[in-house]
Amino acid sequence: MKNRRYYKYIALTLLLGFMLPACTDLTEEPFDILTKDNYFTDKASVEATILRPYEHGHWCGWDGDRWLLQEATGDHFVWTQKGKHGWDEGQWVRLHEHNWDYLQGQVNGGWVGPYQGISQINSLLADFETLDFAALSVTEAEKANYIGELRALRVWFYTWLIDFYRYVPIVEDNVTLKEQSDPQAVFAYMEKEIRECLPGLKKEAVSGHFTQGAAAALLVRMYLNAGKWIGKDMYTECATVAQDIISGKYGTFSIDTDYRGPFHQSLVGKSSPENIFEWQHKRNMYELGWQYSAFHHYKSASILDTEDWNGYNGLHLTPSRDADNKLYNYPLGMPYEKYADGDYRKQNYEVTDGAGGTKGFFLIGQQYEFDRAKGYGYDKSKPVTGSEEYTEEPLIFVDQVGRFSERPNGRWNEGSKVTTGEENSGVRLMKFGPLSATHSLFMANSIAEIRLAEIYYSLAECKYRAGDKAGAAKLLDDVRARNYPVAIWSQYSYTQNPSLLTDQEFIDEWGREFLGEHRRRTDLIRWGRFGEAWWDKAADKTDKDYEVFPIPSRILNSNPLLKQTTRGWE
Repeated sequence: MKNRRYYKYIALTLLLGFMLPACTDLTEEPFDILTKDNYFTDKASVEATILRPYEHGHWCGWDGDRWLLQEATGDHFVWTQKGKHGWDEGQWVRLHEHNWDYLQGQVNGGWVGPYQGISQINSLLADFETLDFAALSVTEAEKANYIGELRALRVWFYTWLIDFYRYVPIVEDNVTLKEQSDPQAVFAYMEKEIRECLPGLKKEAVSGHFTQGAAAALLVRMYLNAGKWIGKDMYTECATVAQDIISGKYGTFSIDTDYRGPFHQSLVGKSSPENIFEWQHKRNMYELGWQYSAFHHYKSASILDTEDWNGYNGLHLTPSRDADNKLYNYPLGMPYEKYADGDYRKQNYEVTDGAGGTKGFFLIGQQYEFDRAKGYGYDKSKPVTGSEEYTEEPLIFVDQVGRFSERPNGRWNEGSKVTTGEENSGVRLMKFGPLSATHSLFMANSIAEIRLAEIYYSLAECKYRAGDKAGAAKLLDDVRARNYPVAIWSQYSYTQNPSLLTDQEFIDEWGREFLGEHRRRTDLIRWGRFGEAWWDKAADKTDKDYEVFPIPSRILNSNPLLKQTTRGWE
């Protein structure tokens, strides 16, 4: 894209500015690349540059390190070693067991990814200060919206940083080295930025862009977690903004009546009314390839109708059952079995019709080939077979982890651990597609970053903590009802069964509704449960603060103004 070439030029000139002797004029006159002076020619060129940090944001949230820090350190997901595959120098064991250090790649990526996005935005905002927007046919309202989008997106990047590290630099230019600010200052800066830019943003939802609703939702996230982030509970403030969003002050949104709706835009040709902000997808442009590859089996193309796209068989849900198929008794974890049997989401994933519609959020049990003759469903006459431990044997995904293939020979004595997986270990998450290539939908479904359901659940938590259990139950039920057949809903309604809604149930319900949406670690920390034991993880030690990641070693070495601020890592 031409704006990518433009930013490569800017990055190069910044680098040369630090490296070249001041007495030498090596100014280069560019002929075949775009610069600020010849790139911005009309409104379309301005809008194109704004898309670049959004593209980075999509990658930052859903492609690797940041997602892994949020989910692979929690009780819902694990990347098991499967025979000769997936040891990867023990990094997945360290994440799962809370035994990371400041050299760990994901801990470094948690810092680098957001600051890369912040750097892109800072460059754009600096350029915008020199532009004659009127000459580019950009109105004052449009200018305010463009700048507001970038400032709101920059705050979104800071939500990762304050959540992961607390003490981080506030950076508004790409030249000056900055020391860390305390979390209270970072929080105040984020709040100020949102409050200032919010009025200039568009009110109506625009897919793939920050609008008023999305910016206000960042305040909800900030206030909900303020107790942990800055040591000050702000549930009252959280409830006020959440109620304003629900009441339509910042745009019109509604809970989708279809449990699949927020994740399947491509099937209906429009965004879900629930999605306040979503990342748009399209094959060979924006893709969610990392998610597909990381979760799915080496022969997943046979199951999922994904052309020739196979996975590398890494991530899956933490197991609900032990080696003897008995349920574990950990309060946390066991995500698959936390869903009721009648819950629509608990169904095995399947393309259900000639339009490419789907059902279910998981792959579990015996796997069959996609029925290419019909264009949907599975061909039950063609079971998919394994390619490692179960070569030429049926591939059966189990909600367990263990070297079951070695049992007949009496060699299996290592138990159920991160290091004892097999190719069929674990339930696979299908919440985010990938949808059917036969129907030209593969990798074309948008992914919701902020949903109205989150605002309902946040307000419900505020009410619950304030003692309004009935108010919390109603809000939760307003979302949850879509997940159950009418005939059994009365068994699971919190309004009809108030005793069901406890602290533990609230934590479980956050997990059911937002499984895999890169927030589990944050939710567990807010409820004071992140340090507890779950499958193949003991309770956290007390020698270090495990709720806050250490400042990465490579970052400390690159900026002499920074210091280690996480307890136990000084």
